[in-house]
Amino acid sequence: MSLVIRPAVSSDAEMIFSFVSGLIDDHLPGQTPWTSAERIEADGFGPDPLFEALIAEREGKPVGFVSFFRGYAGWRGKPMGIVHALYVMPEERRTGAAKALMAAAARIALDRGWLRVELFVEEGRSAIHFYEAIGMSDLHHRHMRLEGEALIRLANNTL
Repeated sequence: MSLVIRPAVSSDAEMIFSFVSGLIDDHLPGQTPWTSAERIEADGFGPDPLFEALIAEREGKPVGFVSFFRGYAGWRGKPMGIVHALYVMPEERRTGAAKALMAAAARIALDRGWLRVELFVEEGRSAIHFYEAIGMSDLHHRHMRLEGEALIRLANNTL
């Protein structure tokens, strides 16, 4: 059964939403998604796309996706890729689909002259072993977030 990786197009927004919903359910079972297919279509396929995505298909059936965006490695002064989400349907896991998606993202990074590809993984997730197996390094950095009321309070701070 051959696997094909292709760039996502705007008509894939509903499918990407279903994959994002699956990813959310993997991490927070029962949680309602905070986005929509319409939001994904506007953000990924509008005049100023905020992300790109690749779709994995086996025999014409979508089985997973990876989304990423360009970032900047300030210390090196070079662009880099940041993977936002990687999801493969449960019945397709351990078939090579995730590795093929990451390999396609890596080829895009090289083609565009990006220094590296990074992503964030929650501590204790089994995905860490997959990422290490494909050659990614665990930097043991903490992923920090500023949002909601804390974001507003800091933004309004007039030091």
